[in-house]
Amino acid sequence: MANQEISKAFNLIFTYPIWRIEIDAKNKLIAIETRNPEDTFPYFNVITFEGTYVLQDFKAITREWVLGGIQCKKLILKKISNNSPIDAGIQVIDCYNPQHQETWFNYVFISLVDQGLLIRPKTVAQGQQLFLNIQSMSIESKNLITIKPYTSELVYPIIYNGEIPLFLKDFPIDGDIWINRVNDYFIWAFYEKQKNNHYQIRLVQSTREMLTESILAVSGLELKLFNIYFLIHGQIFLLTDNKREFVSYLV
Repeated sequence: MANQEISKAFNLIFTYPIWRIEIDAKNKLIAIETRNPEDTFPYFNVITFEGTYVLQDFKAITREWVLGGIQCKKLILKKISNNSPIDAGIQVIDCYNPQHQETWFNYVFISLVDQGLLIRPKTVAQGQQLFLNIQSMSIESKNLITIKPYTSELVYPIIYNGEIPLFLKDFPIDGDIWINRVNDYFIWAFYEKQKNNHYQIRLVQSTREMLTESILAVSGLELKLFNIYFLIHGQIFLLTDNKREFVSYLV
């Protein structure tokens, strides 16, 4: 069993607070929707799994546009309205060449599927569905039976309900313990309370019998986060309390 150390992949601070995150695991790209708190205008970023910007602070057409997904190295935006989460408007942008983009104002985003989107004309209340091929940026009348569903590769840890191992008992654990298995190791995550009543997140790597490594991943949290982290292909991603910082570790 090879000894795999926990190492930091990146630590980025965005211009504005993070609202949404989507992942293109196949191409190792992360799309992040951020919003200016002064006027709620959205800006979109795309980074690699190494933390390198591919697209930075790409400004939306209007504030009603939100992140719909990222696939095939294409950033996918959809439009919402003040009264509904659905409105006519879809925009697809080439992450590496943002001048190469298409916008459809007469179609409604239905769902993300493999290699594309299911959409419908805004004049049709329901029923008719078309396939938007995001590789070619073209709308096709494709047989829906042949369309494969989109499968996310995000993995979230589960809460550990067993007896706490001896190698964890000396840590000042505050609340639940989360666990994932990554290759030959277990990854444990939990909160610790700091002296100033803030929290820090600790990651622990272990075999079944012994601790192999322990690091403080994030500190200075005023509150506990809804999701402690998510995992893709042996890489952990965490948000911090200010909602502008995004941190990642290889495990």
